[in-house]
Amino acid sequence: MFGFGWTMVEDEKKHNKKQFESKIKPVKGPTKPEVTDLIGQRLRTYYNEVAEQPVPDRFLSLLDKLDEATSKKLK
Repeated sequence: MFGFGWTMVEDEKKHNKKQFESKIKPVKGPTKPEVTDLIGQRLRTYYNEVAEQPVPDRFLSLLDKLDEATSKKLK
């Protein structure tokens, strides 16, 4: 997956893009409002579930270190 050198990485990106684009199917006509509403409802539900999860301790620790470094720099 990871190549040595810039050209190999660029070739990998192009290959992945082609694979992704080949799976995209164009939408024919406008989307039904019921479908749009359902998608919106599911996205809101998913977002709320993620937002309710606690912040990991490691991330809180990193934020504390950042606050300390920032306050030292401002003094």
